[in-house]
Amino acid sequence: MIILTGEQMFTIIGSMAVEIDEPIKVAAVFFRGEVRPVWFSRRGTQIKIKETTFIWTTFQGSSTIHHFSVTDGNALYELCYQSDILHWRLARTEEGVV
Repeated sequence: MIILTGEQMFTIIGSMAVEIDEPIKVAAVFFRGEVRPVWFSRRGTQIKIKETTFIWTTFQGSSTIHHFSVTDGNALYELCYQSDILHWRLARTEEGVV
């Protein structure tokens, strides 16, 4: 079994990841115990998610963090959802998109 972290996921697909770590607004679909982000807004720009390429979960103390590697067809982003406080953030993106 192979377990990948977010940084490893970006490295495997050949991107130069840039740490962002900023709050974002996300539209997501919650269905049958799963969540799927549809678009997110950053600095006044709405970015429509074309594909979710990878999903993983981490734990920070008693908090569960759901990570989504997503693309709009041009760039790769890592979105994080902290389910206990209903908080979304953009963790990183590929270089040149910041």
